[in-house]
Amino acid sequence: MDPSVTNLLAQVNTLGEEFSSAQGGGSGGEKQRAELRKAVSKLSLALEEPGDVLDRVAFQFLEVASIKIGINLGLFQLLVKSKKPRSLLGLAKETGADPVLLGRILRLLASFGAVEETDDECYAPTTVSKTFVVPKLAACIEHCFTYLSPIWNYLPKYLEETNYQNPSNISNTAFNLVYRTAKPCFQYIMEHHAWKDPFNLSMSGFDEGRASWMDIFPVEQKLSNGVDNNGILFVDVGGGLGHEALALKKRFPKLPGKLILQDLPQTVQDLQLEGVEVMAHDFLTPQTVKGARVYYFRNVLHDWNDDICRTILTETRRAMEPSVSRLLINQWVVPARNATRLMTAMDLNMMSVLSAMERTEKQWYELLESSGLRIKKIWRSDDDVSECLIEAVVKE
Repeated sequence: MDPSVTNLLAQVNTLGEEFSSAQGGGSGGEKQRAELRKAVSKLSLALEEPGDVLDRVAFQFLEVASIKIGINLGLFQLLVKSKKPRSLLGLAKETGADPVLLGRILRLLASFGAVEETDDECYAPTTVSKTFVVPKLAACIEHCFTYLSPIWNYLPKYLEETNYQNPSNISNTAFNLVYRTAKPCFQYIMEHHAWKDPFNLSMSGFDEGRASWMDIFPVEQKLSNGVDNNGILFVDVGGGLGHEALALKKRFPKLPGKLILQDLPQTVQDLQLEGVEVMAHDFLTPQTVKGARVYYFRNVLHDWNDDICRTILTETRRAMEPSVSRLLINQWVVPARNATRLMTAMDLNMMSVLSAMERTEKQWYELLESSGLRIKKIWRSDDDVSECLIEAVVKE
């Protein structure tokens, strides 16, 4: 046997025991579960032959397509709400699908664990089925399959046509060529409601399972000093509908100072939030709130190339009071090695639609230094899914 396979088998066995012990001890074992999943995945890859690789890679798109069909038919809803396995004929009757067609789809779904075959032509739900009865998670499939996958399919040709240069023009992307528009992606989405609704819902879906920045950053220790009740504690820049500001208010109600949400006029129009001031603001223009304790950006800067990010950061720095203000950037810091599939896929997605990127630690340091800012610390979660929190100050 290949020594690497032997080592992985031993690792899986050890991690399995650790996971079992952690669950038995009442800690939940989330860290052990994640480590065990990684090891099992490595073992599976190590056992593959070339034919296995081809089978796994070449037909992935059809797996997602079958999930989309299952969502469209309400198939997962029917399986999950039933207390016993459902027959093919019963599912065909309720969905209106031809039994022969539905049987073919269900066989594919069963082959990768989206449903369970409990008997001949008899099916029960799995974790995959239960995932996609949650509206915000089903919206992720709608967003990715319907609207993003045509862009991803065109990406190889786009890169070939641009001589494999790193994209930097927000109006000349694979998205622009596929959708035949000169408008930036976000502007296009906001003008097309068929895409806008699943996009907005899916953004909360992609947060599933991630730690909050308030879990990894000592909020009270860092933010309680340097501001009184009349001062400005927290400015959520480009904060959408204010989820982060409201979460901060709920979790730390006794923190002194005002909370402000900023976003474009069309986003915050008529928006009212208890305990949070709502303000229309374009972060490409001078920051009008001066000397706040914290200027907070969550998943904003990965939407923009370096030049535009420098504009955003410079305008923010000019509003900061060096002795008081902190910049908090809640964003992935892509590791130099062993980056996750989600991080790396999202990086290519941002490139495809916005000529933007997820950044490595080195790239973050270079970007902030070039904007007159200095990173004090990068706060990290124990998992490899949650975003980091970059704490920065005005460079002396």
